[in-house]
Amino acid sequence: MTWQPPIRLLARGTQPTRIAGFFIPLYSLVILSVSLYPYLGWRWPNHPVFAFLGYADPYYGSPVDDVLNILAYVPLGASLVLSLRQRLPLLPVLLLAILLPGALSFCVETLQVFLPNRVASNIDIANNTLGAAAGACIAAMLAAKPIMRRLALLRQSVFKEGSLIDYGLVVAGLWFFTQLDPSIPLFGVIVPPHGLPQPFQAPFDDASLFLRTLAALNSALNLITLSLFVTLLLSHRRYMWRGIGLLLGLTLLLKIGMAGMLLKPAALFQWLSWPITAGLAGGLLSLLLLIRLRRRWRAMITAFAVIINLLVGWLWPLRETPFSSLAAFRWHGQQLLNMQGMAHTIADIWPFLLLIFLLRYFLLERRKQDKQWL
Repeated sequence: MTWQPPIRLLARGTQPTRIAGFFIPLYSLVILSVSLYPYLGWRWPNHPVFAFLGYADPYYGSPVDDVLNILAYVPLGASLVLSLRQRLPLLPVLLLAILLPGALSFCVETLQVFLPNRVASNIDIANNTLGAAAGACIAAMLAAKPIMRRLALLRQSVFKEGSLIDYGLVVAGLWFFTQLDPSIPLFGVIVPPHGLPQPFQAPFDDASLFLRTLAALNSALNLITLSLFVTLLLSHRRYMWRGIGLLLGLTLLLKIGMAGMLLKPAALFQWLSWPITAGLAGGLLSLLLLIRLRRRWRAMITAFAVIINLLVGWLWPLRETPFSSLAAFRWHGQQLLNMQGMAHTIADIWPFLLLIFLLRYFLLERRKQDKQWL
């Protein structure tokens, strides 16, 4: 049986959404994190800053890099069209959707001049602009199609209304970027303990047990945080377990897919150790009770879990380096470091993006005359 939107939505029609508007700055942040990682070695170049714009040929040639540079800017061009189309005519929107990503690419390549481990390239600017143009054209063609209205109706039926929920949906989608690195644990965002490569002092004698306990707690708290966060976005309780199941399934498929493509056979399942499994099992058992709570209590527990998890990350004694986990991968290269840098950078800022959502959520709920939160 195919999904049918509620009668109330069909009668009222679709409402404007700000998902694309929230997506643009957050995805631009993703692009910056990829392009500047590992953010080390800043220095003034010994040649003119903008000399790279006049190079006849790039320092290197890689069809894979060319394709990735094109694809990386397709979502940015598409989201600009979807965000601006409601305010401006189509032609200015298309021009802005091409020029703004091109300007961002120019700024990124200029900053790379000051990083010794990055190569500024005029070819990259051209590829990025081409990707943005492709995304803008695709979005312009799809904007008037019935599938876009159907997606808008689905969003309004399954999720609560309001711009804050649109922001929350973008933050929830950003979570999956933190799981792109298959060398880190499932639902984890901390450096895995491959032996004890860095000296540290544990609060009890068994240092390995200390690390495993923190790793299990980190995955459990992330699972609880993400699941309760998703329930805050949903419009009805009947969608809760479906949403949590979809979250678990997509995260697991992402890990399996990335591990199969990138990791060596011996390290294929290093992201799912027994401490991680125990932590996830404990998190699922906790959810059986937590999702029965009223919405306001779920929001408070989500905020509490985020803060405790930040403390767990602060207690974690091992520190990553750009090359700390490369031995587990099939191949090495700049694109691999880019992917790892993106995953770890987004993992660092994601809790604070969620806390912004929760703070705004509490402020909005406080303003309501009806204090009986659902």
